[in-house]
Amino acid sequence: MAQIAEDYVSPSVRWGICKQDYPDAVVEFSQRLGTEIGIPENFGGEDQYCVAQITLRPNDPDVVMGYKPISDARSGKGDHASDAWNVLCTKAMGRALKRAGYADTAGEMRVLVQYKQRLAEQDATRGGVEAPVPVAAPVPVQNNPLVKDSDPEFEEFLAEEGEDADTWDSDEERDKEHAALKSAVIALPDEALADKARAEHDKLNGRQWPMDSVAQFNTLKNFVGSLHFDYLHAETEETETAS
Repeated sequence: MAQIAEDYVSPSVRWGICKQDYPDAVVEFSQRLGTEIGIPENFGGEDQYCVAQITLRPNDPDVVMGYKPISDARSGKGDHASDAWNVLCTKAMGRALKRAGYADTAGEMRVLVQYKQRLAEQDATRGGVEAPVPVAAPVPVQNNPLVKDSDPEFEEFLAEEGEDADTWDSDEERDKEHAALKSAVIALPDEALADKARAEHDKLNGRQWPMDSVAQFNTLKNFVGSLHFDYLHAETEETETAS
Protein backbone atom coordinates (compact mmCIF):
# COMPACT_ATOMS: atom_id res chain seq x y z
CA MET A 1 0.00 0.00 0.00
CA ALA A 2 1.36 3.44 -0.93
CA GLN A 3 2.37 5.61 1.99
CA ILE A 4 0.14 8.62 2.62
CA ALA A 5 2.03 11.93 2.62
CA GLU A 6 2.24 13.72 5.97
CA ASP A 7 0.83 16.87 4.39
CA TYR A 8 -2.04 14.99 2.70
CA VAL A 9 -5.09 17.11 1.87
CA SER A 10 -8.40 15.26 2.14
CA PRO A 11 -10.77 14.95 -0.85
CA SER A 12 -13.46 16.91 1.04
CA VAL A 13 -11.21 19.99 1.28
CA ARG A 14 -10.21 19.71 -2.36
CA TRP A 15 -13.85 19.24 -3.39
CA GLY A 16 -14.77 22.43 -1.56
CA ILE A 17 -12.10 24.35 -3.46
CA CYS A 18 -13.21 22.75 -6.73
CA LYS A 19 -16.80 23.88 -6.06
CA GLN A 20 -15.54 27.43 -5.64
CA ASP A 21 -14.03 27.23 -9.11
CA TYR A 22 -16.93 25.33 -10.67
CA PRO A 23 -20.21 25.93 -8.74
CA ASP A 24 -22.10 23.55 -11.05
CA ALA A 25 -19.62 20.69 -10.69
CA VAL A 26 -21.15 17.32 -9.83
CA VAL A 27 -19.64 13.95 -8.96
CA GLU A 28 -21.26 10.61 -9.71
CA PHE A 29 -20.26 7.16 -8.50
CA SER A 30 -20.77 3.78 -10.13
CA GLN A 31 -19.42 0.24 -10.22
CA ARG A 32 -17.96 -0.70 -13.59
CA LEU A 33 -15.81 -3.28 -15.31
CA GLY A 34 -12.22 -2.23 -15.91
CA THR A 35 -12.37 -2.67 -19.68
CA GLU A 36 -15.34 -0.27 -19.77
CA ILE A 37 -13.19 2.55 -18.37
CA GLY A 38 -10.13 1.92 -20.55
CA ILE A 39 -8.13 -0.53 -18.43
CA PRO A 40 -6.52 -3.30 -20.53
CA GLU A 41 -7.47 -6.88 -19.68
CA ASN A 42 -3.89 -7.78 -18.73
CA PHE A 43 -3.77 -4.92 -16.22
CA GLY A 44 -6.94 -5.59 -14.26
CA GLY A 45 -9.46 -4.96 -17.00
CA GLU A 46 -11.58 -7.90 -15.88
CA ASP A 47 -11.86 -6.55 -12.33
CA GLN A 48 -14.67 -4.42 -10.94
CA TYR A 49 -14.00 -0.79 -9.95
CA CYS A 50 -15.63 1.99 -7.98
CA VAL A 51 -15.64 4.89 -10.44
CA ALA A 52 -15.97 8.60 -9.61
CA GLN A 53 -16.86 10.88 -12.53
CA ILE A 54 -16.64 14.64 -12.07
CA THR A 55 -18.42 16.94 -14.51
CA LEU A 56 -17.17 20.48 -14.04
CA ARG A 57 -19.77 22.28 -16.16
CA PRO A 58 -23.38 21.51 -17.13
CA ASN A 59 -23.72 19.52 -20.36
CA ASP A 60 -19.95 19.14 -20.57
CA PRO A 61 -19.23 16.02 -22.69
CA ASP A 62 -15.85 15.60 -21.01
CA VAL A 63 -15.61 14.13 -17.52
CA VAL A 64 -12.71 13.66 -15.13
CA MET A 65 -12.53 10.10 -13.87
CA GLY A 66 -10.90 8.38 -10.91
CA TYR A 67 -11.31 4.80 -9.74
CA LYS A 68 -10.41 2.26 -7.07
CA PRO A 69 -10.63 -1.55 -7.34
CA ILE A 70 -13.61 -3.05 -5.53
CA SER A 71 -11.15 -5.61 -4.12
CA ASP A 72 -9.60 -2.79 -2.04
CA ALA A 73 -12.80 -2.49 0.02
CA ARG A 74 -12.24 -3.10 3.71
CA SER A 75 -14.85 -3.25 6.47
CA GLY A 76 -14.08 -2.83 10.14
CA LYS A 77 -15.74 -4.74 12.91
CA GLY A 78 -19.35 -3.65 13.24
CA ASP A 79 -19.28 -1.66 9.99
CA HIS A 80 -22.07 -1.98 7.45
CA ALA A 81 -21.06 -3.15 3.96
CA SER A 82 -22.02 0.28 2.61
CA ASP A 83 -19.32 1.89 4.77
CA ALA A 84 -16.66 0.16 2.69
CA TRP A 85 -18.35 1.47 -0.47
CA ASN A 86 -18.34 5.03 0.92
CA VAL A 87 -14.62 4.76 1.60
CA LEU A 88 -13.99 3.57 -1.96
CA CYS A 89 -16.06 6.46 -3.32
CA THR A 90 -14.04 8.97 -1.31
CA LYS A 91 -10.75 7.53 -2.56
CA ALA A 92 -11.96 7.39 -6.16
CA MET A 93 -13.12 11.02 -5.92
CA GLY A 94 -9.72 11.98 -4.53
CA ARG A 95 -8.04 10.47 -7.58
CA ALA A 96 -10.45 12.24 -9.92
CA LEU A 97 -9.80 15.57 -8.19
CA LYS A 98 -6.07 15.04 -8.54
CA ARG A 99 -6.50 14.45 -12.27
CA ALA A 100 -8.58 17.64 -12.42
CA GLY A 101 -5.62 19.61 -11.04
CA TYR A 102 -6.40 19.60 -7.31
CA ALA A 103 -3.27 18.04 -5.82
CA ASP A 104 -3.43 15.91 -2.69
CA THR A 105 -0.56 17.47 -0.75
CA ALA A 106 -0.46 20.79 1.09
CA GLY A 107 2.75 21.84 -0.66
CA GLU A 108 1.22 21.54 -4.12
CA MET A 109 -2.18 22.86 -3.08
CA ARG A 110 -0.57 25.92 -1.54
CA VAL A 111 0.51 27.05 -5.01
CA LEU A 112 -3.03 26.66 -6.37
CA VAL A 113 -4.70 28.36 -3.39
CA GLN A 114 -2.21 31.23 -3.48
CA TYR A 115 -2.86 31.74 -7.18
CA LYS A 116 -6.62 31.73 -6.59
CA GLN A 117 -6.16 34.16 -3.72
CA ARG A 118 -4.42 36.64 -6.00
CA LEU A 119 -7.29 36.44 -8.48
CA ALA A 120 -9.81 36.99 -5.68
CA GLU A 121 -7.88 40.04 -4.51
CA GLN A 122 -8.13 41.52 -7.98
CA ASP A 123 -11.88 40.78 -8.10
CA ALA A 124 -12.36 42.52 -4.77
CA THR A 125 -10.28 45.51 -5.86
CA ARG A 126 -12.31 45.90 -9.03
CA GLY A 127 -15.46 45.83 -6.87
CA GLY A 128 -14.18 48.75 -4.85
CA VAL A 129 -13.39 46.94 -1.59
CA GLU A 130 -9.89 46.21 -0.40
CA ALA A 131 -9.23 42.48 0.03
CA PRO A 132 -7.87 41.02 3.29
CA VAL A 133 -4.09 40.97 3.50
CA PRO A 134 -2.89 37.48 2.45
CA VAL A 135 -0.87 35.35 4.85
CA ALA A 136 2.04 34.97 2.45
CA ALA A 137 3.99 38.06 1.40
CA PRO A 138 2.11 39.61 -1.51
CA VAL A 139 3.77 39.87 -4.91
CA PRO A 140 4.37 43.56 -5.78
CA VAL A 141 1.75 44.68 -8.26
CA GLN A 142 4.31 45.97 -10.72
CA ASN A 143 6.01 42.56 -10.78
CA ASN A 144 2.87 40.43 -10.71
CA PRO A 145 2.38 38.72 -14.10
CA LEU A 146 -1.36 38.54 -13.39
CA VAL A 147 -1.67 42.34 -13.37
CA LYS A 148 -1.25 44.32 -16.57
CA ASP A 149 0.17 47.83 -16.79
CA SER A 150 -2.28 50.67 -16.29
CA ASP A 151 -4.48 51.09 -19.33
CA PRO A 152 -6.33 54.43 -19.73
CA GLU A 153 -9.17 52.72 -21.63
CA PHE A 154 -9.52 50.11 -18.89
CA GLU A 155 -9.61 52.80 -16.19
CA GLU A 156 -12.26 54.66 -18.17
CA PHE A 157 -14.24 51.41 -18.42
CA LEU A 158 -14.13 50.97 -14.64
CA ALA A 159 -15.23 54.59 -14.12
CA GLU A 160 -18.19 54.10 -16.46
CA GLU A 161 -19.24 50.95 -14.60
CA GLY A 162 -19.94 53.00 -11.47
CA GLU A 163 -22.42 51.38 -9.13
CA ASP A 164 -23.18 48.60 -11.62
CA ALA A 165 -19.82 47.02 -10.73
CA ASP A 166 -21.18 46.14 -7.31
CA THR A 167 -24.34 44.34 -8.44
CA TRP A 168 -24.93 40.82 -9.69
CA ASP A 169 -25.56 40.28 -13.39
CA SER A 170 -28.46 37.97 -12.51
CA ASP A 171 -30.10 36.19 -9.60
CA GLU A 172 -28.93 32.90 -11.09
CA GLU A 173 -25.29 34.00 -10.99
CA ARG A 174 -25.72 35.25 -7.42
CA ASP A 175 -27.27 31.97 -6.26
CA LYS A 176 -24.58 29.83 -7.90
CA GLU A 177 -21.77 31.86 -6.36
CA HIS A 178 -23.41 31.77 -2.93
CA ALA A 179 -23.86 27.98 -3.13
CA ALA A 180 -20.18 27.57 -4.00
CA LEU A 181 -19.11 29.79 -1.12
CA LYS A 182 -21.31 27.85 1.29
CA SER A 183 -19.65 24.61 0.12
CA ALA A 184 -16.22 26.14 0.69
CA VAL A 185 -17.15 27.08 4.27
CA ILE A 186 -18.51 23.60 4.94
CA ALA A 187 -15.27 22.12 3.57
CA LEU A 188 -13.14 24.03 6.08
CA PRO A 189 -11.24 21.35 8.05
CA ASP A 190 -11.85 22.90 11.46
CA GLU A 191 -15.03 24.29 13.03
CA ALA A 192 -12.98 27.13 14.51
CA LEU A 193 -12.14 28.24 10.96
CA ALA A 194 -15.83 28.14 10.03
CA ASP A 195 -16.53 30.36 13.05
CA LYS A 196 -13.94 32.84 11.77
CA ALA A 197 -15.72 32.91 8.40
CA ARG A 198 -19.05 33.60 10.13
CA ALA A 199 -17.49 36.36 12.23
CA GLU A 200 -16.05 37.99 9.10
CA HIS A 201 -19.45 37.75 7.43
CA ASP A 202 -21.07 39.39 10.46
CA LYS A 203 -18.51 42.19 10.41
CA LEU A 204 -19.11 42.83 6.71
CA ASN A 205 -22.89 43.18 6.71
CA GLY A 206 -24.46 41.54 9.74
CA ARG A 207 -24.47 38.17 7.96
CA GLN A 208 -26.83 39.27 5.21
CA TRP A 209 -27.61 36.32 2.93
CA PRO A 210 -27.71 36.42 0.03
CA MET A 211 -25.26 39.30 -0.22
CA ASP A 212 -26.40 42.06 -2.56
CA SER A 213 -22.94 43.62 -2.79
CA VAL A 214 -20.58 41.79 -5.13
CA ALA A 215 -17.64 43.57 -3.52
CA GLN A 216 -18.61 42.37 -0.05
CA PHE A 217 -19.18 38.86 -1.40
CA ASN A 218 -15.74 38.81 -3.05
CA THR A 219 -14.15 40.01 0.19
CA LEU A 220 -15.76 37.16 2.13
CA LYS A 221 -14.93 34.64 -0.61
CA ASN A 222 -11.32 35.77 -0.51
CA PHE A 223 -11.29 35.52 3.29
CA VAL A 224 -12.56 31.93 3.18
CA GLY A 225 -9.89 31.14 0.59
CA SER A 226 -7.26 32.59 2.92
CA LEU A 227 -8.55 30.34 5.74
CA HIS A 228 -7.96 27.30 3.54
CA PHE A 229 -4.55 28.67 2.65
CA ASP A 230 -3.76 29.37 6.32
CA TYR A 231 -4.55 25.79 7.23
CA LEU A 232 -2.52 24.28 4.40
CA HIS A 233 0.38 26.65 5.10
CA ALA A 234 0.41 25.70 8.80
CA GLU A 235 0.27 21.99 7.94
CA THR A 236 3.23 22.41 5.60
CA GLU A 237 5.27 24.28 8.21
CA GLU A 238 4.57 21.61 10.83
CA THR A 239 5.69 18.92 8.40
CA GLU A 240 8.89 20.80 7.53
CA THR A 241 9.64 21.40 11.22
CA ALA A 242 9.11 17.74 12.07
CA SER A 243 11.42 16.60 9.27
